[in-house]
Amino acid sequence: MKKIKYIETFEFISNGESLPGINKWLRFLFQIQKLPFGFMITKELIRKALRLPKNISFLPGFSVKAGKIYCDENVSLGNTQFIDYAPIYIGKNTSFSFNNVVITSTHDFENFNRVIAKSIIIEDNVWITSNVLILMGVRIGENSVIGAGSVVTKDIPDNVFAAGNPCKPLKTINRTTRHD
Repeated sequence: MKKIKYIETFEFISNGESLPGINKWLRFLFQIQKLPFGFMITKELIRKALRLPKNISFLPGFSVKAGKIYCDENVSLGNTQFIDYAPIYIGKNTSFSFNNVVITSTHDFENFNRVIAKSIIIEDNVWITSNVLILMGVRIGENSVIGAGSVVTKDIPDNVFAAGNPCKPLKTINRTTRHD
């Protein structure tokens, strides 16, 4: 995956219609994966529909809203929910633990029909621990770790442990690339 240098901004006016999203077939697969043995049946179909590389892993509960998720090699998505009306770029050797939510959009306060979306960039060798909320328009730098329960509202630099609500860098760290 090429290095993304800037955050993209998108606007949608819904006019009572639904926002861009995945097709009904993929929505159906995400529902089936929740059933006993459903995940074993749907995993490869979901991977192909989203064009995810073979070395990307995910767990039951993983879902996307619009299918604008772009992953590099060796990424573990866990059971993360991606509300991806703008692109989400995830670098190589990145790992999501459990129960995370990544949201690229919000409604305009003055016109609820207007949806504003900004891309999210998660660089290489990042670890998103559990119960983390990542909001639109942020970049999480290489080799960083986001602590459990954090709400990421602003960019996080490279090589830091960051946590809190709002999430902020707490400590410089020295992580090496993960090899599975």
